[in-house]
Amino acid sequence: MHDGRRFLYSLATFVIVLSLVGAPQASAQTPLPETAKYYPETGHNVIDPFVSFFLANGGVERFGYPITDQYTDLETGLLVQYFQKARVEWHPGNPDPYKIQLGLLGDLLNKRQAPLTIREIPSASDPSCYYFPETGHAACYQFLDYWKNNGGLDMFGYPISRPTLENGRIAQYFQRARMEWHPERPEKQRVQLAPLGQIYFDFAVKDRSPLAQKPPVLGAQEKPRTVALRARPSVDDPVVGHGGSQTAHVVVYDQFNAPVRGAAVTLVVHFPSGDQSFDLPLTDVSGATSQTFPAGKFKPGTVVSMEFIISTVDGLIAKTRTSYLVWYY
Repeated sequence: MHDGRRFLYSLATFVIVLSLVGAPQASAQTPLPETAKYYPETGHNVIDPFVSFFLANGGVERFGYPITDQYTDLETGLLVQYFQKARVEWHPGNPDPYKIQLGLLGDLLNKRQAPLTIREIPSASDPSCYYFPETGHAACYQFLDYWKNNGGLDMFGYPISRPTLENGRIAQYFQRARMEWHPERPEKQRVQLAPLGQIYFDFAVKDRSPLAQKPPVLGAQEKPRTVALRARPSVDDPVVGHGGSQTAHVVVYDQFNAPVRGAAVTLVVHFPSGDQSFDLPLTDVSGATSQTFPAGKFKPGTVVSMEFIISTVDGLIAKTRTSYLVWYY
């Protein structure tokens, strides 16, 4: 097995084990196409020339919500718009269909690593990995599948780093995105894109005024109301010492992956000695809430499961589960 493959396999095994245990901005007086969109979740519009590209390439699922309206970047002179997961740029001098480009935020954040060594380069006959000589890096397994099935080079650019652990997750940087591995999600949702647009804006853009919320422009349509809840549970410590404490977290989203604020959450911990319930604080603006509790003085090797029961004033209900392992410490 190549050293590179061995590294990827070891890294994936480690995390899986843990989881188991040139157009100017249109004015408000100018009639706009019916496809113009306004997103009250962040208070921003998506209009020409970006709206068709945005909707045709995955919309909120791919780019996240807009965090600015479009505006002219004074440093580059380009018309740009920031989304949670990307920056969209207007290049009027390019031929169609390349007038709209995604910013190379992975490169701009200096995430490019040294190329793979000869021993790390996967075999050309390996269908689960593909080596890109343009940057000297490879994409493998589910990251490669996601790259191929969701736009490839135009959407993500080339890989510019090895898979590494970042914030407790396997992550890999591409020129235009950061892919993350979320083993707790359903099978087709385990590769997620990090909020690289928000990260870059917070890191590099000094002028904060584009973040200010805007009213809907004339002709903009709001998205439908929330009709379903989704939730992502986690714990501070997948493995807890006998007699220690645990903190459980849950983040609640709607069907558009927007955070749900003000949801009521009940946590039921299924201890071997009996269930214990906690009423958590209402979810905050990021859709998150948490609870700290004694992990229990149980026999090492005990798996403690827990269930989050989530409800909203509109009558929506969702449930999700996670667990932790009690061990020697």
